Amino acid sequence: MTVHLHRVDARNRLKARRDPYWQRLTQGRHIGFRRLTTASPGTWLARLYDGEGYEYQPLGDFATLPEKERFDAAKKDAEKWFMHLDRGGSTDILTVKGACAAYVEKVKIEKSAAAAVDPKGRFGRLIDNDPLGRVALQKLTPRHIAEWKKRILTAGHSRSSYNRNATALRAALNLSYQRRAVASDHAWSEELKPLEGDDNRRTLYLDRAARRKLIAKAPEEVRPLLMSLALLPMRPGELANLRVEHLDPRHRTLRVPFGKTGGRDLPLASDALAHFKACAKDKLPAAWLVARADGRQWDRFEWRDQIKEAAKAAKLPADTCAYTLRHSTITDLVTGGLDIFTVAKISGTSVAMIEKHYGHLQREHARTALEGLALG
Repeated sequence: MTVHLHRVDARNRLKARRDPYWQRLTQGRHIGFRRLTTASPGTWLARLYDGEGYEYQPLGDFATLPEKERFDAAKKDAEKWFMHLDRGGSTDILTVKGACAAYVEKVKIEKSAAAAVDPKGRFGRLIDNDPLGRVALQKLTPRHIAEWKKRILTAGHSRSSYNRNATALRAALNLSYQRRAVASDHAWSEELKPLEGDDNRRTLYLDRAARRKLIAKAPEEVRPLLMSLALLPMRPGELANLRVEHLDPRHRTLRVPFGKTGGRDLPLASDALAHFKACAKDKLPAAWLVARADGRQWDRFEWRDQIKEAAKAAKLPADTCAYTLRHSTITDLVTGGLDIFTVAKISGTSVAMIEKHYGHLQREHARTALEGLALG
């Protein structure tokens, strides 16, 4: 029986059943439609005969489109899938979690193990145990991404934090698309675009008095972590990953083995050296340098809550967080006259990023210095 799936009236006359109805597009290539109940919008499929057997691809229900547009939309996606297979694309099932793992491995091989730490951590926190991680790429839809986005934002992540996580996920999914593990990037190309209104600049600055007050009001357990961030321009995650063996008291340096720009050695002023020696006292080399009271490694959700409580007790702005201390120390280094290249090096970031976020401070510092040259 010839089926005309491109006609709405013809689809509406089809009996509900489990087996799809198929319409031939070209030799060995078909588009299918299945409706299990008369009340459902029905779902679309593609089928290709490769000379030995059939390969199938679910396409979705396209329920957000008017009925008269659904066939054309399904046909377009089916043709993308046919082209994907023609170009050697894979029909193996790969999940979002698997795509993220493949991306981490690529970064590790092509860049460095240090560079892979950041995306691996993000995926471990937000993808691996999330429902999105279990979705097969071939079945991934914009709805899956939208629901993941909602979960991230309602969990308390800021817009800038979401954008950083979405960037990593987008890179992983794009890699799978480039490797032809999936026929289209339709599922994420729009939903993973950065949220507007975020220039990724942290503007909350705490002067030294406010930092001292924050530390004094914090629970005793978290004070060493806050003091560390107040003494050196480290990322909180970098600090949490340091072990006792990374401290070199003899050469007055602290080795940060992992970071966005690779490892780096931080010179320690006298106060910083005394602080980290106290953190390392009576610990084995493999122990966490700045740890929780029971010796466990710090988790960002644990320090986040304690810092919020401390900020409230110290009557500081509600958006005070661990990164506020990093921003404040970098601000002091720039306004103190340290050149941007050195600031970038010890902060573990690029000169371009320092210039982008802190260059205005250096220009103000330069303007003040130039005014001192006046002869009048």
